[in-house]
Amino acid sequence: MILPYTLISPNNTKALPLVFDSPHSGDVFPDDFVSSVAKQHLMTGWDAFVGDLWQGVVNHNAYLLLANISRMYVDLNRAPNDIDPLLLDNPWDHCQPTPYSDRGMGLIRRMALPDMPIYDNKLSRAQVQFRLQHYYFPYHNALMQRLDTLHDIHGGVWHIDCHSMKSRGNGMNIDSGLLRPDIILGDNDGTSAEPDFVQVVEDAFVALGYRVVRNTPYKGGYLVTHYADVANNRHSMQIEVNRNLYMNETNFTPNDNFSQFQADLTLVSAKIAAYVKNKI
Repeated sequence: MILPYTLISPNNTKALPLVFDSPHSGDVFPDDFVSSVAKQHLMTGWDAFVGDLWQGVVNHNAYLLLANISRMYVDLNRAPNDIDPLLLDNPWDHCQPTPYSDRGMGLIRRMALPDMPIYDNKLSRAQVQFRLQHYYFPYHNALMQRLDTLHDIHGGVWHIDCHSMKSRGNGMNIDSGLLRPDIILGDNDGTSAEPDFVQVVEDAFVALGYRVVRNTPYKGGYLVTHYADVANNRHSMQIEVNRNLYMNETNFTPNDNFSQFQADLTLVSAKIAAYVKNKI
């Protein structure tokens, strides 16, 4: 059985109540995944190298949780019941599809790219439940336990959900055809994190020369909305980075700016860590 995640921990004596996670950094497909879609098309859903880009957060006493399984197999940034009925061989009352599923991008993706279905055959309920039991819930339990433990110790916890985005939206995206900025910060329109926290992150990127926008088109997915509780000092936000900043989007290889961008993200993480340290 493939491990569903990797948790990289700082020195526990200096660990901050700060957790970065990357639910789409995995590129592994378990043996039960069957699809005629070419690997290069399946890779378009991969947040390529995001774990490597943010690895410096551990040196600043934060935790880093990385998914090992491809989001094309099961999407950890979706609700566990965001299941597209069109995928299943029989009706299931557990399915409560959201607009993500409507676009073919629910818990179990129906489409790899526009007009490119992933599966030739319908899936059974047992197949979906297997993915939930062995990969989805272990990842969420690891994140929840880490956030809860840190909150119990410090009385507050700060969570950053890390993603990468294509430089231009495609037909499955809500910004289809549009060029994207360097960085998008999502705090669910100001409801999932304290304003000062988000401002520190924005200021850190802007100081390095990056173009930053908030909540357009990405406000934060299931992980941000599910684990945020600002009234109880639980803060969660999403950071989307433009893939064009660090990789060749066609052949999925780092570009000449990879090391510089990685260093810049380490500088950003240092500013975030300093903010959290001052809050506890």
